[in-house]
Amino acid sequence: MADGFDFVLEMSEAPAGYSIEVSSPCGEDRTVAEIDAQDLLGRMPSLQAAVLGSAVRSRGAGTELEAPARQVGGMLCDAVFQSAIKALYLSSRQKAQEHGQKLRMVLRVRSPELAALPWELLHDAKLGGYLCLHHPIIRYVEILEPVSPLRVEPPLHILGMVSLPGSLGALDAEAERKSLDTALKPLIDERVVQLEWVGGQTKQDLFEALLRGCHILHFTGHGRFDDLRRQGMIVFADEQGREDPLHAEALGSLISIADPAPRLVVLNSCETGTSRGQDLFSSTAAELEYTVPAVVAMQFPVTDKAAVLFARAFYQSLAANRPVDEAVRTARIALRTDKDDSLECFTPVLYQRSGDARLFDLTSPRPSAPARTVVHEINELQREAERAKHTEAPAAEPSPSPAHGTPPPRRKPSPGITPLPEIDTEHWVVSLAVHPQGRLLATGSRRLVRVWDMTTGRPAWARRLGGWSTMVNALAFSPDGEGLATGSTDNVARVWEMATGSLAAELAHQHFVNAVDFDHSGRYLATGSADATACVWDVRTGNRLLSLPHARAVKAVAFSPDGRLLLTASEDKNAYVWDLITGRQQARIPHGDFVLGAAYSPDGRKIATCSEDRTARISETEAWTPLFQVKHNSGLRAVAFSPDSVLVATGSRDGTVCVWRAGTGESLLTVRHARSVNALAFYPDGRYLASAGEDKVVRSTWLPDADQ
Repeated sequence: MADGFDFVLEMSEAPAGYSIEVSSPCGEDRTVAEIDAQDLLGRMPSLQAAVLGSAVRSRGAGTELEAPARQVGGMLCDAVFQSAIKALYLSSRQKAQEHGQKLRMVLRVRSPELAALPWELLHDAKLGGYLCLHHPIIRYVEILEPVSPLRVEPPLHILGMVSLPGSLGALDAEAERKSLDTALKPLIDERVVQLEWVGGQTKQDLFEALLRGCHILHFTGHGRFDDLRRQGMIVFADEQGREDPLHAEALGSLISIADPAPRLVVLNSCETGTSRGQDLFSSTAAELEYTVPAVVAMQFPVTDKAAVLFARAFYQSLAANRPVDEAVRTARIALRTDKDDSLECFTPVLYQRSGDARLFDLTSPRPSAPARTVVHEINELQREAERAKHTEAPAAEPSPSPAHGTPPPRRKPSPGITPLPEIDTEHWVVSLAVHPQGRLLATGSRRLVRVWDMTTGRPAWARRLGGWSTMVNALAFSPDGEGLATGSTDNVARVWEMATGSLAAELAHQHFVNAVDFDHSGRYLATGSADATACVWDVRTGNRLLSLPHARAVKAVAFSPDGRLLLTASEDKNAYVWDLITGRQQARIPHGDFVLGAAYSPDGRKIATCSEDRTARISETEAWTPLFQVKHNSGLRAVAFSPDSVLVATGSRDGTVCVWRAGTGESLLTVRHARSVNALAFYPDGRYLASAGEDKVVRSTWLPDADQ
């Protein structure tokens, strides 16, 4: 579903209570709400008992047990849906209905105490009762790397596992297996879905099954919360059938070995959706969001019957190509219909980091590559340039093609510019770029592109993109500094004119644009996308000149200094060097995990690639022989060379920026951020290095002379 029908509630701590900010199809608003989170958290044990009790008691008792749930849901609704916000909600719901769509409620909860509350119970009789039965409710987890729908050539592979240590009693696992088999049988017969069960109950059994890959992982068993480590966990069985718990962080690492990697994890076990107020990411489900785009889990203990009913309805909806949020809502209704005074329909919780809830595309075939060859496209461009000579003004000389010519002289950076050591941007920084003159620096965040005066710390230019979940993944200034290219998760690369702020070009991909880079002339732009292509475009005409197919998403692109080659980095665990004349691959640089960054040294003699495998590799460009590699404690997200090609810098999820000698790999300097470093760039004069990430701060670090 498009962002246009999302009712987004962003909740965070404020001096007088909790700040509630609303973004909706009918406008925006904000207020401060008084929510006694501690009182509500204190009601959770009795609420959990009521949920289980309502499933097994008689109807009269069930109605009585529903009272605490309605009370808590009403308190939450009254606190958030004050007069103006309630009016926006009603208007948005009506607008969605007029367009034949369902409104989605998206919760972006930044307060740990509020994250632990059961928002799925939101209730207002005048709004129709429980809101989650009218439209999906999504808990949006603020994590980078949003995802696009995965085009799947059927069958959709579901990997199921049941783990029931003997000391914990038994769920009706066999009934759930039969239920899933029955629900998916028509799709299995049509080869749309493949259901495979892990052969055993141990972590090793799951490890071996994951090596074969899957699209969905479905776990049936038990979950717990470790109060000491403040983290959820799943309980496996060991070889003797005894309990063998695995914490959520380690479970995420285990799931990450799958190839293809699952887009969805379903935890059909009790307390896997449970959170604790001290830690926003304490539940098993939210922790797994670092590994998979969407997780469905249980925030209250669930009965065997409800687990089976939910699974049947959920997979029937998902296999019918419905978005995961709508599949959860449909399954809620199935539970409510089975026993309309039961509260178990409020047990499932959906965590999601992607704005698009359609995780899979089971029907759309991947578009075929253009039939025209790279040589044909470049030759045609050159012919167009020749024709343009006769129509353009004499002073307007055409730029060289990507494969020919020498770099035009660049303006020298203004001397004496000293950037501020730190600038608080108040937003996660996903991308950054330094202006060729050195005084300005651009940052990309959620929905926001800003250009900062680094000597004053003030924004000099800003543009806001549409869609509440749109991330600005990539930025690049043109060599003359007159243009700024952006790549974002609305599937578009844009080129902005710095002087006027107007759009000079909009270049569309099929999925998210992860990378942009200008060639030395500034006329050509390379883009990398989650549609598994790297493309080169003529910025003047908006024409795509060539498309280079990859096996998976392209995360970085970099022109060689002479514009003849293109370096790309991909989630297929490789970086590639492409000849732009022939379109052929010249070299492949392998890594052990996603390759997220790539850079050419300005002298053209080296390339650098960095990966989630925690390494950056430096290679020479004659035979593409590896020279050395450097290592961090966590995955690397960014790499860059200094203007004189003497230094190379790396940025990591471990919060460190390291500067190394580009010739030897000798460590020279370490800069520490509070959280993950997502982007970095050298200033044009080489005296400073800019770095930024999830701590929202742009740091400009003075660099010692590498010769000292």
